[in-house]
Amino acid sequence: MQGRDDFRVTLLQVLECITGDAPLVTQNGEIIIREILPSLAAIYNGNKDGDARFLCLKIWFDSLTILLTECTEIEQQISEDLKSISNSHFLPLYPALIQDEDPIPAYAQKLLVMLVEFDYIKISNLLRHNTVSQCFEFLLGDLSSANVNNVKLCLALASAPEMESKLLSQLKVVRRIGNLLEFVNAKDMEDFLEPTLSLCRAFLLRSLGNKKGLSSNYTKEPTLLSEASFTFEVDPQECIRDIADFGSNIGLFLHFAGLDDDTSIAVADIASECVVLLLKAASREATTGFLTNLPKITPILDSWRRRKSTELHLLVLKRVLHCLGYACKQYLSQAMILSISGHDVSKINAIVSEMKNSDAAGLNSIASLVAMELQRLPR
Repeated sequence: MQGRDDFRVTLLQVLECITGDAPLVTQNGEIIIREILPSLAAIYNGNKDGDARFLCLKIWFDSLTILLTECTEIEQQISEDLKSISNSHFLPLYPALIQDEDPIPAYAQKLLVMLVEFDYIKISNLLRHNTVSQCFEFLLGDLSSANVNNVKLCLALASAPEMESKLLSQLKVVRRIGNLLEFVNAKDMEDFLEPTLSLCRAFLLRSLGNKKGLSSNYTKEPTLLSEASFTFEVDPQECIRDIADFGSNIGLFLHFAGLDDDTSIAVADIASECVVLLLKAASREATTGFLTNLPKITPILDSWRRRKSTELHLLVLKRVLHCLGYACKQYLSQAMILSISGHDVSKINAIVSEMKNSDAAGLNSIASLVAMELQRLPR
């Protein structure tokens, strides 16, 4: 028995060396996919040797990474075989892989994300295997052990039209996603930032009953002050029940929306969209957070003076302006009582007044609307 196990591990080590040779893998893709990978899945299943289990997955991972990323074209039949073994051999093992010894879960997650991104595993297939709650489990534990593939997998699930919003609502993880965003910011985890913000946006869109993103018209010309131009048909059953928990993160959204250098503008784009969506999804909580973070809004608007606005930077400015005017309207219409700094309002008002004379496309008209709302705020 021991001799057989030793031979098996040696054989796996040889296969691992082979899959480290990219040309060898690409030349023998058909054999690897049809013969070797299914056999490795069978060896993994029920194997008590942790090293053997890891080698099985590692060979899967290395082989598919090469085939997916280095083959310019995969033959139709090989592509069909790859889709078949991914769903019939890898996916059924995933619940066991994710619970296995380190580093097996990290490799399994990265492989699953890759197969989803290349459309070999569909979200509907994941749903059939009841893996949704398992994918979000990392949010409930120690966030320092999270990896970016955790976030990307959750983002793929939350963004998929076939995912039912009520399943995401039942998870009650909005607060934990907000905690992850805070953790990512505190630890300067740049590779996590965009996918984590995108996950926030996906949940916000879900809560507004929208699974496919905002229309191209909205993306180019945000309109939050004009209610008629920003409406979704919202089914209460489709809302995320705990979406208002993002209200405590609006200061962080605004912080990221203020990153206006060329390398960070994509982050500012997503963050500013999150603020807009949050004001629609949880108006009272978002208005409270927005108006108590006026010092973070001033530098965003003031960036209009400091630099020549690109199209994307201008879009962020317009969103923040719309949010400012909308928050002022909500504050008055809902008879809210907040401690708002008159000094901060005066500084913002001065910038908005200058913007009214701007020649930037559409900025002056929005600034004029916002200026009227600012004048109505109690001092």
